[in-house]
Amino acid sequence: MKNVFDPLLHWGRYGEIINEMGTKLIGFAPHIAPKAYINVIYAPLKDAGIVELENRLGRGLPVQYKKFLTCSNGLMIFSGSMRVFGLVPLSRTADIHIYNYPSNVIVPNESARIKGITDSDFVVGYYAEDGSYAEDGSYAVIDGNGGVFRILPQSNDIDKEKWASFNDWLSSEILRLDKSYTENNAAHFN
Repeated sequence: MKNVFDPLLHWGRYGEIINEMGTKLIGFAPHIAPKAYINVIYAPLKDAGIVELENRLGRGLPVQYKKFLTCSNGLMIFSGSMRVFGLVPLSRTADIHIYNYPSNVIVPNESARIKGITDSDFVVGYYAEDGSYAEDGSYAVIDGNGGVFRILPQSNDIDKEKWASFNDWLSSEILRLDKSYTENNAAHFN
């Protein structure tokens, strides 16, 4: 799983830090905001965090997503183009700051459930406009068989492109977004 993050690491040449929460901030981007970073890899969840998440959801997690959480409690990559959700623990010890905690996976799987998905589907990510699918954002969902699809919540349209697994989805989308972000933002990093 850790190799999936490799395409994010080359942005470290523009600066990187690990904050007090263990979040890795990669690719300092002061042209966006004074403290902005392009990629954010949140610290891994410990077993207690995974148990808390499953208890709060009242269900087990998809196997590959659960394994992902042991490497990273979520991502925010390419200036927010894509987020992989994680746990915001009830016992949080810091402010809910964009770099302290990920977008909360509980919200789209409980209180803000997307119409058009089944009870066995599990929402794992969000895309802002990325030029490939929607201007208003879409969600990445693991289906009951472990595959991943994207859905536009406004229309319940499911993207025709699907991935066989969470790992296939995450690795291919990181590569695609890295290429697109590099091409579209080259002037800021030369």
